[in-house]
Amino acid sequence: MSPLVTLLLLCLAVLALLPFERLWPARTGQPPERASTATAVLLTLLAQIALSSLSVFETALINAGGGGLVDLRALPFWLGLPLYLVAADFGEYLFHRAQHAIPWLWEMHSLHHSDRALHAASAMRHFWLEPFIKSVTIWLAVALLFRADAAILTAYALIGFWNLITHANLRLGFGPACWLWNSPQYHRLHHGVDPQHHNANFAALLPI
Repeated sequence: MSPLVTLLLLCLAVLALLPFERLWPARTGQPPERASTATAVLLTLLAQIALSSLSVFETALINAGGGGLVDLRALPFWLGLPLYLVAADFGEYLFHRAQHAIPWLWEMHSLHHSDRALHAASAMRHFWLEPFIKSVTIWLAVALLFRADAAILTAYALIGFWNLITHANLRLGFGPACWLWNSPQYHRLHHGVDPQHHNANFAALLPI
């Protein structure tokens, strides 16, 4: 996807979530800083849009140069996509754990946790250097491991929009199946004020 298309989809996704956050909020009476206006949402997304699809672009670039030990193109889409998703999400999980364990990474990641009113736009509130660090660590590892086609990369980029929902102020959870897929209620614990939750629940998409 082009940066312009990605920007449009992100804006539409966040703006579409705003009325749902008002109708079925997990938390009512949030502080004024909740960035619920369209202007605040657009400014937040615009600051991050150039980096939002960097992981899939990096994979495509490295694959074009001959990288990728495992050729997912030889597999059916229904098998190749889960393999790519699990590997990429495991990398995100490891990086997130490191952000809470390594002081200099936490100094950057603490910006994400400084938002006292969790909402859809909170998903994009990250220190600008973090994606560059990912590009030479976990994203690079996935790109060197897998050779993926455009369908898999596009699908993974679209699945990534779920990150907006997990940060939304929505009373949405999956009950006993919470370990299968991340949800707003599940991820909200990670952003809670209770210290026992701060260094746990690092899932991006797959809590297991």
